[in-house]
Amino acid sequence: METKVKICGITKPSEALMLNRYQADYAGFVMFCEESKRNNSVQNAWQVLRYLDRRIQRVAVVVSPTLEQIRMIERMDFQAIQIHGELPPELLYQIGLPVWRGVNVKKGTELSREDDERICAYVLDGKVSGAGKSFDWKAAKGFRREGKLLVLAGGLNEENVREAMDILRPDVVDVSSGVEGEDGKDALKIKKFIGLVRQK
Repeated sequence: METKVKICGITKPSEALMLNRYQADYAGFVMFCEESKRNNSVQNAWQVLRYLDRRIQRVAVVVSPTLEQIRMIERMDFQAIQIHGELPPELLYQIGLPVWRGVNVKKGTELSREDDERICAYVLDGKVSGAGKSFDWKAAKGFRREGKLLVLAGGLNEENVREAMDILRPDVVDVSSGVEGEDGKDALKIKKFIGLVRQK
């Protein structure tokens, strides 16, 4: 199966247009995470989503969300929710959208996975989500996806993405800082990254 591309950290209409132009598969919007420079207000996310091609899947990215925040995301134009941090089972059972579960890969620790039918994808990320740091991909080779999508994130860029794909064979590669310039997403970097992922 061809590896898909998720461009995360979208905050501007101009960035949505870049994803349209180079035909990304997924767009990630950081929500309710004030400490992130890529955080969107609800109003801004609505505005940017209007510019995004309908063929691109929209993913809200959150950390330890409340039920109120989840309900807001469900009312918006998102097709999945990517959750890092805490996710109590009683909250998971109340989510109506497909769930992508963030898994932070830390050196020397066994990767844990939550086995629930509501989780449709596992996002393997570095020790700190959103930090743009890669991890030892070989350490994650034994991660059991068992029918779920495997999404690889954390420090990917045009120089290392092919190596990461060769080692882990992910269904989706997820990039943010690796396609950024001085002022947000960079069109040429997005073009090159997507081209590398899709080259035969």
